Amino acid sequence: MFSKYVKIALQTVVISLLLSSSSLWRGGLVSAEELPPPQTAQQSELIQTREIDVTGDGKPDTVSLVGMKSDTSSPYYDKLFITVIGQAQTHVVIPLEGGYNPQMDFCDFIQDKLPQIYVSAETGGSGGLSNYYIYSLKNNVPTAIPLPSPLHVKATFKKNYVVKMKLEETGKSFKIDIKDRKDDYEKFGVYKNGVVVKPIIVDVHAFGALKPMDVDRDGYCELKGAQRITGIANADTLGYVISVWKWQKGKWMLKDSSIIKTLPGKLRQG
Repeated sequence: MFSKYVKIALQTVVISLLLSSSSLWRGGLVSAEELPPPQTAQQSELIQTREIDVTGDGKPDTVSLVGMKSDTSSPYYDKLFITVIGQAQTHVVIPLEGGYNPQMDFCDFIQDKLPQIYVSAETGGSGGLSNYYIYSLKNNVPTAIPLPSPLHVKATFKKNYVVKMKLEETGKSFKIDIKDRKDDYEKFGVYKNGVVVKPIIVDVHAFGALKPMDVDRDGYCELKGAQRITGIANADTLGYVISVWKWQKGKWMLKDSSIIKTLPGKLRQG
């Protein structure tokens, strides 16, 4: 129990060090002996913590997600940090962008027999987007795992309020029925009596969801993504691009993709 309190106290020290030293702005490794005396806490909050071996030494590390707020009454975190405290009291600190509802998870994405650290945090914008991070801490070395690139869609408006959408990366086509909003599209001038008058270019947003899932149940996590497709306005959601990505040969490979009208519940925020 005593060691647990010591680790939590050390986390606060590490965050104070991060704010006062430029040497750790991109994450770094520092020994306990090098840490300065504790400084005044700056409204830091321990959001999540877990004992799990992420470095590969066979011993559990204390991995924490820490947030800092300028306004304690706000749900928004101005800054987020991953801190990793090893058994030898070595520390890794990784600064992240701020956000809402930050969450941390662990899964082996890159198939090296160790869990990587996954963090998501909502940006709070009208597009419903989030920031996502995956870090490997093998051998105490913080390594950012790149994320897959969003897919692209070309849309063609057809008669009788149907939109044909083609995934540019795969060539697969899908049809979305928009009869439920035909009055809006008539008013906007895209259709007149079911005939296309002025087609528009749809917007395909970045990943609104990019979640770890062991889709093929082989013990390794894929990433399942969702991108919102909008039409005449940001609130006009035509559908979603759903994609499944698996790490192979040092990069994300697209394993499956589709366009659907309604987002599955397991991919919604929260």
